[in-house]
Amino acid sequence: MARINQKAMERGIIGSHLRFVEKSGVPMALLCLAPALPELSDERVESLVMILQEQTDFAPLMLCDEGTLLTFIKDMQLHRCVQMVKNLQEMLKKELDVGIAYGALTMIDKQDDYDALIARLRRYLSRAEAIGNGKICYGTAKYDFCTEGGEEEIFANFFDEYDAITLYNFYNGMPLSEEVKVLSYQNGVLRIKTSLARAAFLKSEPFTFLKHPLLPDTIKADIVNAVPNRAEVVLTNLRFIDKSPVDRENIRVTPDERIEVSIECANGEELIGTVHSLAVNSVAVKLEDENLAKLCFEEENRHVVLSFDLPEREKRKTHIRISALLRAKKDGQLIFSIYPNHFFKQKIESYIALQQTRLITIMQKMVLNFYQG
Repeated sequence: MARINQKAMERGIIGSHLRFVEKSGVPMALLCLAPALPELSDERVESLVMILQEQTDFAPLMLCDEGTLLTFIKDMQLHRCVQMVKNLQEMLKKELDVGIAYGALTMIDKQDDYDALIARLRRYLSRAEAIGNGKICYGTAKYDFCTEGGEEEIFANFFDEYDAITLYNFYNGMPLSEEVKVLSYQNGVLRIKTSLARAAFLKSEPFTFLKHPLLPDTIKADIVNAVPNRAEVVLTNLRFIDKSPVDRENIRVTPDERIEVSIECANGEELIGTVHSLAVNSVAVKLEDENLAKLCFEEENRHVVLSFDLPEREKRKTHIRISALLRAKKDGQLIFSIYPNHFFKQKIESYIALQQTRLITIMQKMVLNFYQG
């Protein structure tokens, strides 16, 4: 029996995905990764493949001649694809101690054919290999985010073609998003049209975030000027950032009043702190003396019980008592994952909604104060 040609198999699999994108319009990316270790045991290879399959929703996975792995990411725009790959890199390093030496990712365009797509992928792969250190080069048929011209060229090309982008800011940890109109971009200065309320709010903000499905990362920009009566904002120093609060899955709020929290340690110790920020799945606690944490978290024991009184409407409070796991210590805070039952989860969600309602009232007052002088 004649053996099936591996190259023909690869062309057929990639060709079927090209046809799918052309007919359906569903976003699809082609991803190629080079594992960093020179040798992998069969067991680690199996684990590597399992993680890749699970994280890509069991998309086809091919082993190429040069030892790279080729797969697909379906139904995600470029930004989400890039975030997923970064998370995948962290997961492989944490769970298997396997790094990615370099990689490439490109969105499949409706106009692509096999040769154009593979040529673009190989171009990105070559650049990423030259850079090394886990570099992932990525782009689309129109935008090369590994370009020699850097971010300035990317922004100039992007804002020349697209006249709308989503603006993000945070107040006490709560996200405020709004689609804004791009008025102009020239010499690194971006002018946008926003709402009166947002322009008034941004007068006292030092920076903002911008996001678009066809951009690979969130943009952070400094606010030079905000003119509420014209609802215009001027931004400069635009730059891509790897991680931002914009990409959080859950809303995190900073209480506008002191919430004391008790930390019941497994060894019987009890610490007292304050809630710095809160989400349905995590809480950040500020201790007056960081050294006290050593009394609680000995060796590998990171499980505790947190207790605090959560404010409600009409000055009522609900006593919250939940199990928690210490995830990190950062900027003088203890970051916990929390596991509330259905009742406590509803109470936390209600508190976040209450904070959002208060935020709307605050922004309305800001606009009123602006027009009253």
